[in-house]
Amino acid sequence: MVVPTFNQGGTLDLTLQSILDHNALENLEVLVYDALSTDRTSEVLKSWEGRCSIFREKDRGQSDALQKGFQKARGDIVCWLNSDDLFFPHACDQVRRLFAENSEYDVISGRAVFLNHDGSFRIPFPEGPVWNDDGNPDLRISVLQPSVFFRKSALERVGGINPRLHYVMDWDLWARFIVHQTPWLTVDEFFSAARLYPETKTASGGWTRFMELWRVARQHTGKRLPRSALGAINSWGLEDAPWPVTLLFHRLHRMRSFMRGKKPQPNLHQPQWQNESAEIVFPWYGGRVSSVRCDLEIDTPGRPGPAGEVTVTCNGQSQSAPLEGSPLSCRIEGPFDEVLFRLTVNPPPETRTRILGVYPEV
Repeated sequence: MVVPTFNQGGTLDLTLQSILDHNALENLEVLVYDALSTDRTSEVLKSWEGRCSIFREKDRGQSDALQKGFQKARGDIVCWLNSDDLFFPHACDQVRRLFAENSEYDVISGRAVFLNHDGSFRIPFPEGPVWNDDGNPDLRISVLQPSVFFRKSALERVGGINPRLHYVMDWDLWARFIVHQTPWLTVDEFFSAARLYPETKTASGGWTRFMELWRVARQHTGKRLPRSALGAINSWGLEDAPWPVTLLFHRLHRMRSFMRGKKPQPNLHQPQWQNESAEIVFPWYGGRVSSVRCDLEIDTPGRPGPAGEVTVTCNGQSQSAPLEGSPLSCRIEGPFDEVLFRLTVNPPPETRTRILGVYPEV
């Protein structure tokens, strides 16, 4: 496993904790590549010396660090985890078992969630097919990078990571796996959680990122306007662009969804409406939690006004809140010692809810 990092000393410790403290260590190799960070990264890495291999050297970017790491990796199964992302508890153990039970597959991917910068829950990753299977070569791939694991031999067969790519080296690799007909298994297991905030490359890449995706999609599909690139713009939008641009995107997206479905909908990377019970799961490595706050948006299209109450259950503990306005907050008192949180929202009949965020309070 390769962990590239640069100036992420504030999150790196929890990233390594999610790997090395919550998986069997036998045959688990972790290679950390630090591009000469100038923050507290060196201090953090000092506490992990002896438990992982640490390389401090200048590189030409994330893709270059990944290429070096995969060349040095000795294991059969490889992956990478960015230094602000997390694995769910025992994710690597699950992956080992799945590869052992499914030896005919060279790639295995699972589910994922997005977190805020502080580690609180933001939204589920909007899963879709790994690729479209309708005979159209558009390669509309919908998987989150840290939830994808693959054999090193398969990586080498398709040519490894492209070191010239800055934003979409993961999407390019998935596309080459598909083009080479690499056996790929998707499973209904949560493997990873990725932080999403304005400073991340995904959120801050803007049109530069979309143009890189468009060029790579053209290369793999032979189409001038691949649906994979257009779909990325439609789903991601310009969430962290200057506010007038973001507002314009949201309005255009709502107009488009209204024209297609007669009801405006948020884009896929915003909280979605649920017409019945909603369930989420996410990891937390930020210390003992005293309480959990769940922020909800409420809609009662089938009734003249709010009535009844919504019940939120977190790791077996429940709390109800009356529907007296929207948004509303429901707090479940702890303490909670777990690193895995499972939360269910049960609204009354004819009520829609959107989970705006779940915030563990230490």
